[in-house]
Amino acid sequence: MTVAGLLTSWNLEPAAYEISSIAQVAADISKFASRCGDALQTGDAPVAVWELSQCLPSIGRAVVQIHVGAEMFHEFFNSSAGYRAMFRLGPRVGCAANATIVCSVRDALSGKLPNSLHAHVIALGDDGPRHAGRQVLDRATFLRSLDPSLAKVWYSTAVVGADGSIRRLPFGVSEDKIDVGLPNPWAAICQSPADCVLELKGAFVGPCGLFQGKDPEQRARTLAARGEA
Repeated sequence: MTVAGLLTSWNLEPAAYEISSIAQVAADISKFASRCGDALQTGDAPVAVWELSQCLPSIGRAVVQIHVGAEMFHEFFNSSAGYRAMFRLGPRVGCAANATIVCSVRDALSGKLPNSLHAHVIALGDDGPRHAGRQVLDRATFLRSLDPSLAKVWYSTAVVGADGSIRRLPFGVSEDKIDVGLPNPWAAICQSPADCVLELKGAFVGPCGLFQGKDPEQRARTLAARGEA
């Protein structure tokens, strides 16, 4: 699948002053955040997923998977006003976009989730994710994991079904390239329509507070430089 209909060259330059740049692209950020929230509101009931830490298996984090249309998926990752483009403008711009999307999804979930969740527990191993049973969580704990400064947005490579089954998805990296104004072009991210799933991974909820396994600032810098999470 190609990125037909989308720009294959982004006329973007990193912002000299990232704070003012956030204001300039606020409408684009808000649009995608609203669309993510709307997709949750109008779609099937979300499957509650609790992913265990590989290093501290007694600790977990919320995972939210949003099935979207192919057009939105490609705009989200491959357009000059999409998620990765915000990081191309600057790591802080990208982080602001990421946080806005997380807030929109969390707000949408707060009205859809029951007070008590029977979440599917997912453990990660060398051979990929596996279903590890179910766990009762209160809604507040699940939503707390979706902290806007720590939760992260990307695309899913393994969808968890309502029955706990796990369907592995293609890697998603296309041979199509996008000229982003850097020496090396970025690979477009493409999936077939049935596999277009956005994924939010929350912060791990530990006894001493929230944390992420990967430094969010390092992730933002990698996205800004290579378009990869």
